[in-house]
Amino acid sequence: MYTPNPNDRVAIFIDGENIHYSAKHLNMRLDYLKLCRKLTAGRRLIRSYFYTAVGNQSEGKIDFINFLKLNGFTVVTKEIKSFSDADGGARSVRGSLDMELAIGVLEMTPSLDTVILCTGDGDFRGLVEAVARRGVHVEVCALREMTSTDLIAAADSYTDLATLKEDIFLAAPPPREPREDLPPVEDDIDAFNIKDTSFDF
Repeated sequence: MYTPNPNDRVAIFIDGENIHYSAKHLNMRLDYLKLCRKLTAGRRLIRSYFYTAVGNQSEGKIDFINFLKLNGFTVVTKEIKSFSDADGGARSVRGSLDMELAIGVLEMTPSLDTVILCTGDGDFRGLVEAVARRGVHVEVCALREMTSTDLIAAADSYTDLATLKEDIFLAAPPPREPREDLPPVEDDIDAFNIKDTSFDF
Protein backbone atom coordinates (compact mmCIF):
# COMPACT_ATOMS: atom_id res chain seq x y z
CA MET A 1 0.00 0.00 0.00
CA TYR A 2 1.39 3.40 -1.03
CA THR A 3 1.88 6.01 1.68
CA PRO A 4 2.69 9.58 0.54
CA ASN A 5 6.06 10.83 1.75
CA PRO A 6 7.44 14.39 1.55
CA ASN A 7 10.59 12.95 -0.03
CA ASP A 8 8.71 11.23 -2.86
CA ARG A 9 9.87 12.38 -6.29
CA VAL A 10 6.86 13.31 -8.43
CA ALA A 11 6.42 14.34 -12.06
CA ILE A 12 3.17 15.58 -13.61
CA PHE A 13 2.28 14.99 -17.26
CA ILE A 14 -0.64 17.06 -18.57
CA ASP A 15 -2.54 16.24 -21.76
CA GLY A 16 -3.28 19.89 -22.56
CA GLU A 17 -6.32 19.48 -24.82
CA ASN A 18 -7.94 16.80 -22.67
CA ILE A 19 -7.66 18.79 -19.46
CA HIS A 20 -8.59 22.07 -21.14
CA TYR A 21 -11.86 20.67 -22.48
CA SER A 22 -12.55 19.04 -19.12
CA ALA A 23 -12.24 22.48 -17.51
CA LYS A 24 -14.59 23.95 -20.12
CA HIS A 25 -17.09 21.21 -19.31
CA LEU A 26 -16.91 22.39 -15.69
CA ASN A 27 -17.39 26.00 -16.87
CA MET A 28 -14.08 26.85 -15.24
CA ARG A 29 -10.86 28.59 -16.20
CA LEU A 30 -8.10 26.41 -14.85
CA ASP A 31 -4.99 27.62 -13.03
CA TYR A 32 -2.34 25.05 -13.94
CA LEU A 33 0.03 26.21 -11.20
CA LYS A 34 -2.64 25.57 -8.57
CA LEU A 35 -3.40 22.20 -10.18
CA CYS A 36 0.22 21.07 -9.86
CA ARG A 37 0.47 22.23 -6.25
CA LYS A 38 -2.77 20.44 -5.36
CA LEU A 39 -1.79 17.16 -7.02
CA THR A 40 1.73 17.18 -5.58
CA ALA A 41 0.27 17.51 -2.06
CA GLY A 42 3.51 18.31 -0.24
CA ARG A 43 5.72 15.87 -2.14
CA ARG A 44 8.78 16.84 -4.21
CA LEU A 45 7.72 18.00 -7.68
CA ILE A 46 10.64 17.17 -9.98
CA ARG A 47 9.11 18.12 -13.34
CA SER A 48 5.82 19.33 -14.82
CA TYR A 49 5.16 18.58 -18.50
CA PHE A 50 2.45 20.11 -20.67
CA TYR A 51 1.59 18.65 -24.10
CA THR A 52 -0.41 20.63 -26.66
CA ALA A 53 -0.91 21.26 -30.38
CA VAL A 54 -0.35 24.73 -31.84
CA GLY A 55 -1.32 26.37 -35.13
CA ASN A 56 -0.36 29.43 -37.14
CA GLN A 57 -3.17 31.49 -35.59
CA SER A 58 -2.30 30.65 -31.98
CA GLU A 59 -0.68 33.91 -30.83
CA GLY A 60 -2.62 33.96 -27.56
CA LYS A 61 -1.80 30.33 -26.97
CA ILE A 62 1.89 31.03 -27.58
CA ASP A 63 1.73 33.65 -24.81
CA PHE A 64 0.19 31.03 -22.53
CA ILE A 65 2.89 28.50 -23.43
CA ASN A 66 5.59 31.06 -22.69
CA PHE A 67 3.96 31.71 -19.33
CA LEU A 68 4.11 28.01 -18.51
CA LYS A 69 7.77 27.82 -19.52
CA LEU A 70 8.63 30.81 -17.34
CA ASN A 71 6.94 29.05 -14.43
CA GLY A 72 8.90 25.82 -14.65
CA PHE A 73 6.87 23.69 -17.07
CA THR A 74 8.46 21.71 -19.87
CA VAL A 75 6.11 22.33 -22.80
CA VAL A 76 5.99 19.87 -25.69
CA THR A 77 4.15 21.03 -28.81
CA LYS A 78 3.16 19.71 -32.22
CA GLU A 79 1.99 21.82 -35.12
CA ILE A 80 -1.58 21.56 -36.38
CA LYS A 81 -1.38 20.44 -40.00
CA SER A 82 -3.55 22.05 -42.69
CA PHE A 83 -4.33 20.49 -46.07
CA SER A 84 -6.85 20.61 -48.91
CA ASP A 85 -9.21 17.68 -49.43
CA ALA A 86 -10.41 16.29 -52.76
CA ASP A 87 -13.30 18.78 -52.84
CA GLY A 88 -10.94 21.72 -52.50
CA GLY A 89 -11.95 22.46 -48.92
CA ALA A 90 -9.39 23.26 -46.26
CA ARG A 91 -9.03 20.98 -43.27
CA SER A 92 -6.87 21.00 -40.19
CA VAL A 93 -5.59 17.92 -38.38
CA ARG A 94 -4.62 18.33 -34.74
CA GLY A 95 -1.32 16.56 -34.14
CA SER A 96 -1.49 13.78 -31.55
CA LEU A 97 1.08 13.99 -28.78
CA ASP A 98 0.26 10.62 -27.20
CA MET A 99 3.58 9.10 -28.28
CA GLU A 100 5.60 12.06 -27.01
CA LEU A 101 3.81 11.95 -23.66
CA ALA A 102 4.37 8.20 -23.31
CA ILE A 103 8.07 8.52 -24.14
CA GLY A 104 8.42 11.37 -21.66
CA VAL A 105 6.86 9.29 -18.89
CA LEU A 106 9.02 6.24 -19.60
CA GLU A 107 12.20 8.32 -19.76
CA MET A 108 11.48 9.90 -16.37
CA THR A 109 10.23 6.76 -14.61
CA PRO A 110 13.65 5.59 -13.28
CA SER A 111 14.03 8.92 -11.44
CA LEU A 112 10.54 8.99 -9.89
CA ASP A 113 8.49 7.51 -7.07
CA THR A 114 5.17 8.76 -8.48
CA VAL A 115 3.86 9.64 -11.94
CA ILE A 116 0.76 11.83 -12.10
CA LEU A 117 -0.99 11.60 -15.45
CA CYS A 118 -3.57 14.31 -16.21
CA THR A 119 -5.72 12.83 -18.95
CA GLY A 120 -8.82 10.71 -19.34
CA ASP A 121 -7.63 9.07 -22.57
CA GLY A 122 -8.00 5.28 -22.34
CA ASP A 123 -5.16 4.84 -24.84
CA PHE A 124 -2.78 5.45 -21.92
CA ARG A 125 -3.88 2.34 -20.05
CA GLY A 126 -0.91 0.36 -21.38
CA LEU A 127 1.47 3.14 -20.34
CA VAL A 128 0.06 3.19 -16.80
CA GLU A 129 0.43 -0.59 -16.51
CA ALA A 130 4.02 -0.47 -17.84
CA VAL A 131 5.02 2.22 -15.33
CA ALA A 132 3.37 0.31 -12.46
CA ARG A 133 5.34 -2.82 -13.38
CA ARG A 134 8.50 -0.80 -12.80
CA GLY A 135 7.44 -0.20 -9.22
CA VAL A 136 6.37 3.42 -9.68
CA HIS A 137 3.13 4.67 -8.13
CA VAL A 138 0.73 6.01 -10.82
CA GLU A 139 -2.01 8.57 -10.21
CA VAL A 140 -4.54 9.74 -12.80
CA CYS A 141 -6.46 13.02 -12.63
CA ALA A 142 -9.18 13.95 -15.12
CA LEU A 143 -12.89 14.69 -15.34
CA ARG A 144 -14.88 11.52 -14.61
CA GLU A 145 -17.28 12.02 -17.53
CA MET A 146 -14.29 12.19 -19.88
CA THR A 147 -12.16 9.43 -18.36
CA SER A 148 -11.87 5.84 -19.51
CA THR A 149 -12.94 3.29 -16.88
CA ASP A 150 -10.04 1.08 -17.99
CA LEU A 151 -7.58 3.90 -17.30
CA ILE A 152 -9.03 4.43 -13.81
CA ALA A 153 -8.79 0.70 -13.10
CA ALA A 154 -5.15 0.57 -14.20
CA ALA A 155 -4.04 3.50 -12.01
CA ASP A 156 -3.10 3.17 -8.35
CA SER A 157 -5.33 6.13 -7.53
CA TYR A 158 -7.73 8.41 -9.38
CA THR A 159 -8.84 11.99 -8.74
CA ASP A 160 -11.92 13.44 -10.40
CA LEU A 161 -11.02 16.93 -11.62
CA ALA A 162 -14.47 18.14 -10.55
CA THR A 163 -13.63 17.50 -6.88
CA LEU A 164 -10.71 19.96 -7.12
CA LYS A 165 -12.67 22.76 -8.76
CA GLU A 166 -12.72 25.08 -5.75
CA ASP A 167 -8.95 24.76 -5.33
CA ILE A 168 -7.75 25.08 -8.93
CA PHE A 169 -9.99 27.63 -10.65
CA LEU A 170 -8.38 30.79 -11.99
CA ALA A 171 -9.43 33.73 -9.86
CA ALA A 172 -10.18 36.99 -11.67
CA PRO A 173 -7.66 39.75 -10.93
CA PRO A 174 -8.90 42.29 -8.38
CA PRO A 175 -10.28 45.56 -9.82
CA ARG A 176 -7.77 48.38 -10.08
CA GLU A 177 -8.23 51.04 -7.44
CA PRO A 178 -7.73 54.60 -8.75
CA ARG A 179 -5.03 56.55 -6.97
CA GLU A 180 -6.18 59.97 -5.83
CA ASP A 181 -2.65 61.38 -5.78
CA LEU A 182 -2.22 60.94 -9.55
CA PRO A 183 -3.60 63.35 -12.16
CA PRO A 184 -6.29 61.89 -14.46
CA VAL A 185 -5.14 60.61 -17.84
CA GLU A 186 -7.09 60.28 -21.05
CA ASP A 187 -5.88 56.76 -21.88
CA ASP A 188 -8.19 54.00 -20.68
CA ILE A 189 -5.67 52.02 -18.66
CA ASP A 190 -8.42 49.83 -17.22
CA ALA A 191 -9.01 48.37 -20.67
CA PHE A 192 -5.59 46.71 -20.58
CA ASN A 193 -5.89 42.93 -20.39
CA ILE A 194 -3.75 41.33 -17.71
CA LYS A 195 -2.40 37.96 -18.86
CA ASP A 196 -3.43 35.01 -16.73
CA THR A 197 -2.50 31.38 -16.26
CA SER A 198 -5.23 29.92 -18.44
CA PHE A 199 -6.06 30.10 -22.12
CA ASP A 200 -9.18 29.49 -24.22
CA PHE A 201 -7.70 27.09 -26.79
